[in-house]
Amino acid sequence: MEIKNKKGNVIGKIDFQSRQDIISEIINLRPGEGKAIYIADAADNKFSQQTNYAAINWDGSFESLKEKLSPWQPKFPTHSNMCDIQVYYGFENLTSQEIDEMVEECEITGKNVVVRELKPNNKLVGVSITYENNQEIYKFQIFGTTKSRIQMPGDGDSSIEQLNVRGNEAFYISNAENQQFIWIEEDVNGKALQCEISGRNIQKEYILSVVESME
Repeated sequence: MEIKNKKGNVIGKIDFQSRQDIISEIINLRPGEGKAIYIADAADNKFSQQTNYAAINWDGSFESLKEKLSPWQPKFPTHSNMCDIQVYYGFENLTSQEIDEMVEECEITGKNVVVRELKPNNKLVGVSITYENNQEIYKFQIFGTTKSRIQMPGDGDSSIEQLNVRGNEAFYISNAENQQFIWIEEDVNGKALQCEISGRNIQKEYILSVVESME
């Protein structure tokens, strides 16, 4: 599903999947792993890069984190106590030459699928902050990548509700225990950021109040 900004321009994409797709059948990424995949007989999107970012504890201050995130200028929850900060670092993209070599390997060997490891780098791509307020504990995450696949349980107990928050399209995903609120918004510089608030057994109204009070 394409996500648009207030002007109607596409700024991200979120796919909700109720089953394993072909990529998931080919690879099983552990935290901190990234792989490039070329599928010769795919109808479209023959080449893709899949990542599973590893959460790393942030030992610095909140102010130093905001400096590290610059030029991103995201909004953060207010009126909550910050309990824990973790960050995510990215991977180097494959070059055009490396992609051509994957295609050539398929042609020479007859393989249908070629997989390459992605090299990690020290570029910050996301942050995860745990907050607590009046015994409500939730996690707030920001990512600079705005194309995501959300794996839905296959038991049919989860529901998805499309909402609008501060003029942004948003999705509320819930089941018996977990609640997840996902949206994409642009910061003051026009950078699209994917934001998420999640927790166990927290009310939708409470999550909405957190989002609306962010600054």
